[in-house]
Amino acid sequence: MTASQAIAEFRIPMPLLSRVVARSVLSFLHLAGRFVCRVPIRRSGFECIEEMPQSIVVANHHSLIDTPCLFMSIPASRRNRTATVGGLDFFKAESGQPWFERLFRRGVIWFIRSAMNVMLIDRVGGEYSELDRIDAMIAAGWSLVIFPEATRSRDGRPGRFRHGAAELARRNDLPVIPVRIEGTEYILPRGVWWPRATTLRIIAGDPMRAALDETATAFTRRLAVAIEELSTSPSTGEVCVAEKMSVEHVG
Repeated sequence: MTASQAIAEFRIPMPLLSRVVARSVLSFLHLAGRFVCRVPIRRSGFECIEEMPQSIVVANHHSLIDTPCLFMSIPASRRNRTATVGGLDFFKAESGQPWFERLFRRGVIWFIRSAMNVMLIDRVGGEYSELDRIDAMIAAGWSLVIFPEATRSRDGRPGRFRHGAAELARRNDLPVIPVRIEGTEYILPRGVWWPRATTLRIIAGDPMRAALDETATAFTRRLAVAIEELSTSPSTGEVCVAEKMSVEHVG
């Protein structure tokens, strides 16, 4: 399979009309969540993304709203070239499902691909089964958003971090931005269908790089610690610089 074929299979970016319609809906839902559902969003640290041509954002995962809230935190100038990695098995319509559920799932897949450039990958084949295809996206200039836990937390505690994000960053020499999401475990946890009112905080940390001799396992552990230790204090407004990034992999 060629690189262009691998990218085409992800079906992103979707046609311009699809993107305009879906992102208008996403923007409306984003505003509705903030004002109708009384969920104010506090963000900090995302200015660094604009200073790097490519990066991988990794974050903890509590809720279905993590993906749209994190995607909307990416600077607008970077969203068109940022893809979010998602699990095909969670969204895919199966033949045994009722027709209305299959129709709904197909609609959801259209929406998330069009609005948030979601790359749906098959998680059944193992966490490294799709990395070559994702490498093709990186080679084409795309940045990524990845939730290393691969699924939402059931109890609010961090799950096991898979190594895919660290491996992609390591072999493509990309900076990784750790992000901590706080509040979605209460706002819309598993089994809850209407958002509860509380503040949502999304904090981006300093970019990190894998050391030359660092394994994906070791880098994953550092990323998990960095996310856990991110503070909810307001951003200091410091500018991210290359010197800071180069020091990150001494750990």
